[in-house]
Amino acid sequence: MVGVKIRDGTEVGSHGGLDFDLAKILTALGRAAGKSRWSCRDLNYVSKDDKDVPVLDRASSVGQQVSGRELIESVDQVLQVIDGQFTGVDEEGDAWVVIRAVDSSWWEVWSDNQWVHDAIRAHFRVVENISEGAG
Repeated sequence: MVGVKIRDGTEVGSHGGLDFDLAKILTALGRAAGKSRWSCRDLNYVSKDDKDVPVLDRASSVGQQVSGRELIESVDQVLQVIDGQFTGVDEEGDAWVVIRAVDSSWWEVWSDNQWVHDAIRAHFRVVENISEGAG
């Protein structure tokens, strides 16, 4: 898979912290995000009410997936994703995108689909290409 790193809000002259979270990435991916099944791992997040978000906990359970609709509807309960890897699987069961939060410092989006990278570039200001093992 080919990756891009997103750092909106960390550029020179900004406040220094990311100014987006998972919700904006899912919005950029549009209908495909909603139609996919999602799982996640290594998840560390803060919810707006300091309570667990059941959909995220279910998606983090080994062998479990949640619908895109469930994920999209639940992210409004999240204040910040600190770390985590979200994998989107299409109707055929193939992983088409991996979204990774890295230490509240940046997000990565990995996909072999050029339209994914185009969508990310269209929705975010500070996007750079990365390769496997980059960080």
